[in-house]
Amino acid sequence: MENIDESSSSSKAKDEKAKKEEAAAAAHKTRKELEEEEREKIQVLVSNFSEEQLNRYEVYRRSAFPKAAVKRLMQSIIGCSVSQNVVIAVSGIAKVFVGEVVEEALDVMEQNNETGPLQPKHLREAVRRLRQRNALPRTKLADKKQLFFR
Repeated sequence: MENIDESSSSSKAKDEKAKKEEAAAAAHKTRKELEEEEREKIQVLVSNFSEEQLNRYEVYRRSAFPKAAVKRLMQSIIGCSVSQNVVIAVSGIAKVFVGEVVEEALDVMEQNNETGPLQPKHLREAVRRLRQRNALPRTKLADKKQLFFR
C-alpha cells in the first residue's frame, strides 16, 4: 500500500513539475513574441526616419561610455571593486541621463530661436530646468558645489 502511495505522490509531483515547465515555456514564448514585436516596431520606426534622423540614431546606437573609465570612477567613489554587470548598468543609465540633458538643451536652444551646436549655456539651463522639475536628484555635492554652473 505504501508503494502505491509513494508512486502516486511521485507521479503527482512529476505532473506538477511538468505543468510548471509548460507554464514557464509559455511565458518564455510570450517574452520572445514580445521581443519580436518590439523589434518590428523599431524597424517600422527606423524605416520612416529621414536621412538626418537615421544618422543621429546610428550615432546614438554606437555611442557608449568607456567601460574602463566608468569602472575606475565607480571604484574611486565606492572604494571597492564593482562587477562588470554593474558597470554596464551604470553606463546605460549614464547614457540615458546624457540623452535627457541634451534633449532638454535642444529644447532650450529652440525656445531661444537659436541654431547651431549646443553651447554650455544651453546645457546649464537644461540642468537647471531638470532640477526645477525634480527630474534630477538633489545631492549633497550639488548643494555644496554647483555642478555645471560657474
